[in-house]
Amino acid sequence: MIFNLFILLAQGQNVPKNHQGESYGKIAGLFDSYSENDERALVFVQMYIDKAKKEENYQKLIRGYEEAIYYNKRIAAKLLYADSAIYTARKSRDHDQIARAYLGKGIIYFYNRRQYKPALDLYLTAYNNSKKSTDEYLKNKIVYHLGTVESYLGDYKEAASHFEKSADYYEKSMLKNNHPNIKLNNKLGYFNSLYRLSTCYKNLRLYSKEDSLIQIGLAKLHDTKELTLEYGYFQKGKGVQLLRQRRLDESLKHLQIADEIINDKEDYASLTTVYFYLGKLFLAKPDREQALLYLTKVDSMVNRYHFITPEIRSAYEHLINDAKKNGDREKQLYFTDQLLKVDSVINADFVLLASKIHSEYDRKSLVEDKNRLEKEKYRGLAITCLFIGTTVVTSFLLIRARKKTKQLDLKYREILKNYKNPPQGEPKPESSTVPSADKKLYTEEMILTVKEKLKRFEEEKMFLNKNLTLTIVAKMLGTNRNLLSYVLNDHLQTNFTMYLKQLRINYITTMLIENNRYLNYTVDTLADACGMANRKIFAAHFTEITGMKPSEFIRRRKEELNKP
Repeated sequence: MIFNLFILLAQGQNVPKNHQGESYGKIAGLFDSYSENDERALVFVQMYIDKAKKEENYQKLIRGYEEAIYYNKRIAAKLLYADSAIYTARKSRDHDQIARAYLGKGIIYFYNRRQYKPALDLYLTAYNNSKKSTDEYLKNKIVYHLGTVESYLGDYKEAASHFEKSADYYEKSMLKNNHPNIKLNNKLGYFNSLYRLSTCYKNLRLYSKEDSLIQIGLAKLHDTKELTLEYGYFQKGKGVQLLRQRRLDESLKHLQIADEIINDKEDYASLTTVYFYLGKLFLAKPDREQALLYLTKVDSMVNRYHFITPEIRSAYEHLINDAKKNGDREKQLYFTDQLLKVDSVINADFVLLASKIHSEYDRKSLVEDKNRLEKEKYRGLAITCLFIGTTVVTSFLLIRARKKTKQLDLKYREILKNYKNPPQGEPKPESSTVPSADKKLYTEEMILTVKEKLKRFEEEKMFLNKNLTLTIVAKMLGTNRNLLSYVLNDHLQTNFTMYLKQLRINYITTMLIENNRYLNYTVDTLADACGMANRKIFAAHFTEITGMKPSEFIRRRKEELNKP
């Protein structure tokens, strides 16, 4: 059967649709051998999904969506399948399945998109749905992931309490006489919980507790070949601990072992921190050449994988100092710009830690240094500014500025008024793209169902996903594009483009009003937060919907909040 399927695929033919007679186990056997993100498996996964849909088997359908997430390499597609899993789980009213689905989407935000706050919200939703569950493995898996994101966000005390709980559960479970796969999963849970707990103790300065956990991990994993990556984590932890104690040669041995293992396992987030500590170690020796080698590797990893934590921030301070000391203004400018970008991410994602980072490089001085270096670099190209000195032109500019300020103030007040009392009127409809003959096919029940699904689409903020089209949203809602277009145009008096645009801009405007942190975000970050492709599209849509540029609204909002 497998051979025949491959022949069909090679010839560009569709896989036969009479697969419903095959068991789920046999269909699963067609894709189980593929590795993660290998999209060749998706044709077989779709067979599994189609069978589950036809049989209305929610549990199998959710598993199919989870497999689609695993094998799809595109993050946007992973999120779409995660939403489908959530929708199906909610339809099944099974709290275990709902918890699993929300946990799965949170993992995508945490590990694939590196968006920690949305991940935390999804983990909390999963946790609340798991409270009535009797599946202790699922509950502790959620607790572990909660601890992971809280640790990254700097809430080490709360994260430690989660890891203590999950470590205790996994330690007891791995001693039971279970199936080898279950025992392995419990071992993975235990040692990962143990390592992350040790990092929390390190950040809480509970060094004796950190030391005891690292020793346990190294002792128990020394002879195992199953958990090589976890052994690498504990080697890294030991190396960092010895570096703190200034035992440099011993630290180097452990960090080099960690480098080799973690690099081989392609855990690039952890590898970045290994490079950082190797750079610090060679700075302490001192060995400038080796130190710069590893610290510039940190920068390369940040550029390539966009993994940024407060832990690695000082790498850029060292690189800036070295460039300044050696009179290399090009590198000083580059690393200053990089540190500013790192700080913008830290301020956005690591709120608890942002105020605790002590450095001689505060943001103001970094910006000043950057501006000074840029002026020095382009001084030869600078053009002398001309002043407009006539009273007529000056008066004209002043009058125009005052008029613009008054108009912006009126727009700003209108936005706040609409926020407090949303207008009842709807946008003017465009012509429906649905043929008149097709409209007669849609019953009131069908229209009401789509409206209810659109309400859930808005409440669960699915519109924040990127690259949404009418076809994709229709698929997410379990309907077709013609019916969805008809409901939007003829019943909600809008079109799909305007509907999506208004949802996103209304969401980000609400965030700017309710959450002061958003006022410090860059336009790129705001665009990403509401699901738009880039800052240019976001700025154009924001101006169209609100009548103000994003920068104008943010400035006006800050001015109002700073008034005594």
